[in-house]
Amino acid sequence: MRAAVTAGLMLLMACGKAPGPAPAVRTCESTLRFAPENADAGMVSVRGEWNGFTAEPMTRRPDGVFEWKKTLEYRSVGYAYRFLLGDGSEMLDATAHFTRWAGTTEHSRLRVPDCTLPSIEVNAFHADASEVHVEFATFRGTTSAALRTPVVTFDGTASDVMFNAETGSAIFSLPNLSAGKHTVKISLSDVADANAEPVFLPFWVEAKPFTFEGATMYFVFTDRFRNGDQGNDKPSAGVDTRANYQGGDFKGVTAAINDGYFDRLGVTVLWLSPPEMNPDEGYGGTDGRQYSGYHGYWPMGPRAVQSRFGTISDLKDLVHAAHAHSIRVITDLVLNHVHEKHPWYAQHRDDDWFNTATGCVCGSPGCDWDTHALTCWFTPYLPDLNWKNTPMSDAFTADVRWWLEEADVDGFRLDAVRHLERTGTRAIRGTVSEYSQYTGLPYFLVGETFTSVDGRDLIKSYIGPQLLDGQFDFPLYWVVVDVFARGQSMRQLDTALTQNEATYAAGTVNSAFLGNHDVSRFISYAAGEIQNDPLGQAWNSAPGPSVQTDEPFYRAKMAFAFLLSQPGIPLIYYGDEVGMPGAGDPDNRRFMKWTNLSSRESDLLTFMQQLGTARKNNDGLRMGKRSTLFVDDDLLIIQRVSQGHSALLVLNRGSARTQLVSTNLGPGTHVLKDAFTGQMLTVQGSTSLTIPARAIQVFTE
Repeated sequence: MRAAVTAGLMLLMACGKAPGPAPAVRTCESTLRFAPENADAGMVSVRGEWNGFTAEPMTRRPDGVFEWKKTLEYRSVGYAYRFLLGDGSEMLDATAHFTRWAGTTEHSRLRVPDCTLPSIEVNAFHADASEVHVEFATFRGTTSAALRTPVVTFDGTASDVMFNAETGSAIFSLPNLSAGKHTVKISLSDVADANAEPVFLPFWVEAKPFTFEGATMYFVFTDRFRNGDQGNDKPSAGVDTRANYQGGDFKGVTAAINDGYFDRLGVTVLWLSPPEMNPDEGYGGTDGRQYSGYHGYWPMGPRAVQSRFGTISDLKDLVHAAHAHSIRVITDLVLNHVHEKHPWYAQHRDDDWFNTATGCVCGSPGCDWDTHALTCWFTPYLPDLNWKNTPMSDAFTADVRWWLEEADVDGFRLDAVRHLERTGTRAIRGTVSEYSQYTGLPYFLVGETFTSVDGRDLIKSYIGPQLLDGQFDFPLYWVVVDVFARGQSMRQLDTALTQNEATYAAGTVNSAFLGNHDVSRFISYAAGEIQNDPLGQAWNSAPGPSVQTDEPFYRAKMAFAFLLSQPGIPLIYYGDEVGMPGAGDPDNRRFMKWTNLSSRESDLLTFMQQLGTARKNNDGLRMGKRSTLFVDDDLLIIQRVSQGHSALLVLNRGSARTQLVSTNLGPGTHVLKDAFTGQMLTVQGSTSLTIPARAIQVFTE
């Protein structure tokens, strides 16, 4: 018997009223529910850690759903459990985000609240430009200490609340909201100074609902983007400038936001490199050279901001500025490891928080990156986190909550996903989902799983309702480089897109990209400057400061026109919009070029602004269903249609030609406009297209 995805865990953390004086004392009965696929399913039981995994039958309700209820003693790690089906098989709870390892087996995790504490339950939430309205109930802890009046803040400012001290019910309402992101926070304590878990209600007020699907993302590599405060510049001693801190900071990013730089590119999501504190001194890389932590991937403090980037206030100002421009912000989340100077390593190295017993250095003899992917250490100074350890997982997710609440970010890019147990990925998803449960606000989780061209199945295995929204599309990336930088057949693109659609489920929000901080710059590939050893080239024979010929820029334009016409959330890596060159790390992380752009670089930037604006303003280009109208070695014509919004992408590397295509834009005549030239195109059913030589055309309706 198989279970439907409607199987679920429900914790009644503050639901229901126990007999006694008002306000009510919270009840802490835990409830598990399981909805079988098969109406004729036999008995279903639950096996849990609370009784040594002895099976307890679940009761079948009239609607066919199996249910189990029990009051359990609070413990911080919760209880592991599984469903035992009638055929003797076991399964995890399909809708429980959090899991717990018991011995060598992963189980679903039943988290039981501490009922001695008071609690808050939101009963109704509504927000739009006219008002925000929240109704909630308060409950005493089992110690029965009287409650104080709850404290409600709106965007950090204390606000009035209507509170009925006899019933514990409360109402908060505020009219005339400004556009942008807001947060209501509800706090509660009793006269014994016991505190309820605060409730955060983040939400947006905006004319058109935002979705990460169809957005355009820009990767800001903070240290290398823009220097807004020279007072926090502090290179590490003894480290080459190329691998050292170079002065980029949060104030620099904020200035770019306020200048409208990202607006002109049509960017609606910013991805920031890790904001956490990294060590001051340099450390040896696998090549024997010294590197500083300018990149952010050596975290040494759970809630400490990198001082060279600014303060937490500077980061909050950055996020606030982005939100004022209707731009979401996600930050990099390093989940695989910490730096050896991180306090966790000193405090918990012997508490099973790290893979110290089975860990080895990745890539060393007998420790390959695949077989030991979940336990190997990237370097001897980066202890590998053990996500099977529940206290470690809880400490990490508590820090995630801190970043969500304190910095007000809108999601995370999860680094090195394939190197941690899915327990970790589920825990991050469960954590961000808690902030969405009342307001429905989406948080975006995108993963990085570095794969080859045939890595779709691995990428897919980390995507789903309990895991990630999507991942970076490495299989497509390698094809894009082959086709646009090296001149291989356009047919490969169509094949790759078809394979994507056959592999990934509807709703997957993958990110196509032309470059990132781990691969050589596209423009250098297109210029033929990247040889067989990009990492070696970064130090010994790096490309020059700019590309001096037209062809690589033409190829970059064509590649970007393709990417920003695709589903998901395509990525612009900082500097690619002006054709910055670079070999491997760290040469692909040069400081952003803001001034003295060549005519070619300026022209590419203008092209990117036109292209990004076209995507931002046309739902067909962002969200439409794709169909290939024609493809051969040098010509690709793609159509996208979404609820009356249409777009055509025409890429022709060859000579001028006329091509008859059969469109399906819907009945009637459609008039489309090219984003770059303003050329008008009238389309009706089968249409004969006159295509110029070396054409890059994006027509939108």
